[in-house]
Parts: sequence; C-alpha cells; structure tokens
Amino acid sequence: MPLFRYKVSDPSGKVSELLIEGDSQADAARRLQRRGVVPLTFLGEGGAAQRQQGFWKKGVDVTDFTERLVPLLEANIPLERSLAILGDEPGNPPLQQLVGDLRRGLHEGRKFSDLIRDQGSLFPPVYAGVVEAGEEAGALPQVMGQLKAFLASSAELRSFILSSSIYPGFIAVTGLAMMGFVLGVIVPKFAASLAGAGIQSQATDFLMRLSQGLRNYWWLSLLVVALLVFLVREVRRPEGKLRQGWDSLVMRLPLFGSLALASNLSRFARTMAILMRSGVPLLHTVAIASRVIQNTTIRHSLDEVSGELRQGQKISGALAKSPFVPSLVLRMVAVGEETGNVEEMLDRVADRYEADLRKSIKRLLSLFEPLVIVLLGLGIGLVVFLMFSAIMDMQHAA
Repeated sequence: MPLFRYKVSDPSGKVSELLIEGDSQADAARRLQRRGVVPLTFLGEGGAAQRQQGFWKKGVDVTDFTERLVPLLEANIPLERSLAILGDEPGNPPLQQLVGDLRRGLHEGRKFSDLIRDQGSLFPPVYAGVVEAGEEAGALPQVMGQLKAFLASSAELRSFILSSSIYPGFIAVTGLAMMGFVLGVIVPKFAASLAGAGIQSQATDFLMRLSQGLRNYWWLSLLVVALLVFLVREVRRPEGKLRQGWDSLVMRLPLFGSLALASNLSRFARTMAILMRSGVPLLHTVAIASRVIQNTTIRHSLDEVSGELRQGQKISGALAKSPFVPSLVLRMVAVGEETGNVEEMLDRVADRYEADLRKSIKRLLSLFEPLVIVLLGLGIGLVVFLMFSAIMDMQHAA
C-alpha cells in the first residue's frame, strides 16, 4: 500500500507529522482517526527516509542499521538511547532523519513495530512482524538478533549475485562499445581510403551501410533503453498486470522458473522459521511470510493457506494446495510437525534452496560468459573478414 504523510493532532492537542499506509488518501485519514488522532493537513505521499533516496543519493542500509542496533540492545541499553547513539553519526542525513522519526514516535508512546511499519518499503515486510513479536514477548534483543542473522544472509546472497554478474556484464558492455567504435570510426576511414583509390568492393559497401545505419539511427538505442526502463518499472510494480504476466511467464521458462522458485521458497521458509521461533501466531506468520514472496504467481498460489489453517489443517497439508511447493518441502515440514520442530525444518529447507540458487546462478553465469565472448567474437570477426575481403579486392584491382 502507498504511504501518506499527515500533520496530525493527538488528544492532548500536540501537533506532529505522521506517516501511515492506506489504499487511498481518504483511507489513510480514516486509519488515523481510528488511532485516536485528528488529521490536520495532508503533506503528500512517501516517507521521509525514502525521499532521501534519490537516484544518486545515499539511502539507509537496513542491514547495517540492524547490525549496529542489536549489540546495543543486547548490552541492555534502552531502545530510545540506542537509537540516539546510532543517530549520532555525522555525514549520514538519511540515517539521522530515520532515527529522529523513530525516536519522536517512541516519545509519543507508540510501539517500535508500528514506527517500522510507518516507514513503508524501507524495511522488509518481515521486520515489523519480528519486532512486534519481540515486544510482546519482552525479548526484543534476542528476537532482533535472529532478524540480524536473516538480513545478513540475504545481503550476502544479493552480494554474491551482484559480484558474479560484474565480469560477464563488463565483457558485454566492452564488446558492444568496441563494435560501435569499429563501425562508427574505423570502417568509415577505411572506406574513404578505398574510395579515394577508386576501388569498388561489395564488402566495403556492406560495411558502409552498417556504419551509416549506426550513425544515422543511433537515437533508436536511446528509445530502446527508455522502453526497457519503462518495462522494468512496470514489472517492478507489485500488483500490476504486466508484473503478473511476467511472473507467470518466468515460472514457465525451464531455467529461470527454477531460479525464481528457489529464490522465493528459500525466502518464504526462512521468514516463517524466524517468525515462528519468535512466537508470532501461525496465521500472522503465514500472512507476513507470503508478503516476502516477490513472484506474484507463487504468492497467489498460497492465498488459501490461511483458510486451510483456520480449518485445522496442518502446515504441510495447507502448503500442499500450492502447485509450486515441491513434495520434498512438504515431507520435511511434515517431519517437523511430527517431531515438534517445524522451525528447524524450515531453516533446512531455506538452506537447501539457497544453496541450489547459488549453484544455478553460478552455472548460468558460467554459460553466459563464453556465450557473450563467442557472439562478440563472431561480430568482430565478420567485420575483420569483410575488411580483409576489401583489401584483397584492392590487390586484385592493382
């Protein structure tokens, strides 16, 4: 849901700014009234911490924020004081603004979990649920310690994917730049030399047509890039029609479907394990864990899980309603139910699929690298062959 910022007045008459989720501006205002505050002025959409994250601006690293907060809480430093210590860092305005919003909310008597929810997509969906469970159990430091490990594992996986993609991406960009330089600079000079010598060559004519097409229609590449950016933004919209169609297509592709399944199942199982271990009620656990699934096709297939659990169905039986949950996962969860240790089995499921995801990504990139090199080699080899043919025509003409 989008975020709406309001200036509100509490029952004591104190005026402050508040960020709240809602389906619309009117829905957000009704939610504020149910909280017992009066909305005075609508200040626009989006969160303060998120507005600082421009294209080139530094944002808040949630993993780093958690890793620095947890040791302070484990040292029995009160939450408000721990946040004050974190905010005392010059040169990081987004973090200072986030900490200021959180401390202000704590001074107003609000729960830390509610303040986390008010930050919208800055924090992952699992964050507020885990914090709320820690608050209710009186074990916030211990619960956030588990959350820290989860975020660190997720960050490590993202870093692995990014670092593994740098080399093949660099090869592709460098190769395309080389091709553009050859066709846009070298070929025209070479063709001009042949034309000055009065030599006609079919190979040269073909190269010149390629070069002229590149120079005359280079702006088409900008349109393609703009179209790709637009499509990516539409695909990233959580419930857009294009996103749903894309997710459905991905699940039908042989290799990418298995990657998407492994990624989403590992995230879902890990989140459920953390929430269940933290004491979150099972129905809330399923609802929160479902929100961390990025593929809409998989997420919608789990919509009936909560209803099955309300009817007394076991977790393994409820998950079996989804065609995307493998039988291995169901058997492991069933064993966990029999032994009373579902959390450990879910952790093992997450470990298994994270390992599979790493192996699949590594294999995919290992195939991508030689494929890029071969295609670029063929392109450059074709240009060199045509230039060599033109040189041979020059010798025959002489």
